[in-house]
Amino acid sequence: MIALLTVLSAAIYFVQYLIFHQTENTIFYLLQDLAFVPIQVVMVTLIINRFLNVMETRKKIKKINVIISTFFVEAGISVISTISKFNRNNDEFCSYIKINQMNRKNDYKLKRSVKEFKFDIYAEPTKLGELYSILRKYKDYTLNMLANPNLLEHDSFTDMLWAVFHVADELQTRGDFDSLEKNDIDHLSNDILRAYSAIIVEWINYMSYLHDEYPFLYALAIKKNPFVASHNE
Repeated sequence: MIALLTVLSAAIYFVQYLIFHQTENTIFYLLQDLAFVPIQVVMVTLIINRFLNVMETRKKIKKINVIISTFFVEAGISVISTISKFNRNNDEFCSYIKINQMNRKNDYKLKRSVKEFKFDIYAEPTKLGELYSILRKYKDYTLNMLANPNLLEHDSFTDMLWAVFHVADELQTRGDFDSLEKNDIDHLSNDILRAYSAIIVEWINYMSYLHDEYPFLYALAIKKNPFVASHNE
């Protein structure tokens, strides 16, 4: 293609010379055109190319947000509600974060509140069966999401999925929950805490996105807010 275009350009200049026989003018305009080539390169590479990259990035972000929305609709809310039962100060947490209007302007404050809050997670053996059942139900779904190449650019969400998957794997390995020793319970409590805090942060991101981009979906999602005490009784 480069060779073809170069030959074509040379042919056009040659035809111009045959018709007008003005070598000096041809060379003058050739050099004049070459003088603007660096500016054209700047415009193409720094301006147009950057604009195209921004548009492509927005498309990728939209695809990622669709995947994340699907996760919370299909599995995320159920997982959050189930894990909340292991948080012994869940009512305090629901009052602490005060979820009302969530958008990208205040989601940083909410996420910071989650990180600062001292969860009291205890892997109660009598409740682990329910958690394992929920996580096993969505295990294949979670693995399929991890295989989605679009999520490679969303590290925090991918890390959250791995944390949830790790809890499911740990529960499967433990087997009989009624005979767990203290160190096993402590280990599971830490794993559940890591997954719980991560999924809450991603849920806040998801709700903020809905609030700013799809208010009608946000209005529906806020009704299913898992951080209302009555939802977890």
